[in-house]
Amino acid sequence: MRAYNIRKKGIRWYLAVLALPILISSCSKDNEVVTTSNDYCYIKSVMLGTVKRKVGTISSSFTGSFYEMTVDLRNNTIENLDSLPYGSLLDRVIATITFDGSMLAYREKGSDNEWTAYNLTDSLDLTKPLELLLTSNDNRTSRIYTLKVNVHQQEGDSLCWNKCESEVTQLADMTDMKTVAFNDKLLVLGRKTAGIVLAERSSTEAESTWEETSVTDLPATTDLQTLHQQADMLYISTTDGAIFSSANAIDWRQEGTKSAELTLVEKTEDFFYAISEGKLLRSADASTWEEETLDTEASLLPQTGIRTLTLQQANGNTRIVMVGQREGSSNAVVWNKMWNDSEPEANAEWIYFPLSPDNKIPCPRLNHFNLLPYDGKCFAFGGASVDESHEALDVIYISQDYGITWRPTNEIHLPSELKGIEGCITSTVDENNFIWIITNAQVWRGRLNRLGFAQR
Repeated sequence: MRAYNIRKKGIRWYLAVLALPILISSCSKDNEVVTTSNDYCYIKSVMLGTVKRKVGTISSSFTGSFYEMTVDLRNNTIENLDSLPYGSLLDRVIATITFDGSMLAYREKGSDNEWTAYNLTDSLDLTKPLELLLTSNDNRTSRIYTLKVNVHQQEGDSLCWNKCESEVTQLADMTDMKTVAFNDKLLVLGRKTAGIVLAERSSTEAESTWEETSVTDLPATTDLQTLHQQADMLYISTTDGAIFSSANAIDWRQEGTKSAELTLVEKTEDFFYAISEGKLLRSADASTWEEETLDTEASLLPQTGIRTLTLQQANGNTRIVMVGQREGSSNAVVWNKMWNDSEPEANAEWIYFPLSPDNKIPCPRLNHFNLLPYDGKCFAFGGASVDESHEALDVIYISQDYGITWRPTNEIHLPSELKGIEGCITSTVDENNFIWIITNAQVWRGRLNRLGFAQR
């Protein structure tokens, strides 16, 4: 980088700078008398070159042009609305600035430093905002822009956890827990010696209060792990074939008619899905059921510990991912159902993901298995593995292919304090992308940093 003082730039530069106290202004004002036909001075675009990045001991680089710099001609500002990744190094960055004018110079904003003539090959120190001085083609007027490069101040792919509460009285001694984030509250259904109870957290903010209510509308045969949410309603089933619905988790009414023994596995906008007597069924009204189409034998359907989630894919498809356990299998079994505008939900068949020998990272069988939709992927974690190869809450398993492979991640961690903990584990995701984990009367909340970045 080479600094130019007034004398080194010659008469042309001298005249332009000498006139600054009088001429620095907006290049076009309503009351300005234009005495030339070539008084343009505006910056057309700014594009960042390669940007180095360092996170911890790992160094890398990325293409800065992927992050658009927005030029605001009204306020004379230039900045990137989509912040650069955490750890970006801005002390030496080449920036391509396209402008209409005769000369462009820069200096640190707010300083009294001499102006430095802009050179396309020079690297700029963008760690602090810069002032850009642009002189018009006729050297009569000029404009000053502020150039600022925004960088995320947190690692986007870090999952940061906060223990919101411990020893919550309403959660103490509760078993068979299942939780949902519902109407900006956290609802936990569980069992105590007095029967089924609801522990209700008044909000999904970091600090809140809990209340406990006995749920008398649900029979003792209710399978709490079948609790599902669809829009503004909750659904749950009993082991003797009844399905109940509620708008508040306290007052419940039966849907349809009681049928044979069934397990509610999912509720979409149009259908109930249940497994009954080794078959996968579908119903629009919880009264009349029909058998679903499978791509293989029904004998491979899960038997216990069934968890499902419904995802909206970027390409417009809707997909159900179903994970469960079968006796004799060392890993969980996974099924999918996908539909779109060309293939309606009622016609789409269920696809079984076989446990092929070349798949080295299948879904593990975990006690208290938790399955969550998060960041466009499937997240899974839980208690100790059935084969005792993993402790409880030791790792998050992530599937990016909707259940075929489940990679234990080393980048995203669960709260270390929970590793190896005994007891029921339940979790959910709220509308602000926070993951909630409740176990042993503790309440934890965590979120990937980048999912909390403000959208501007």
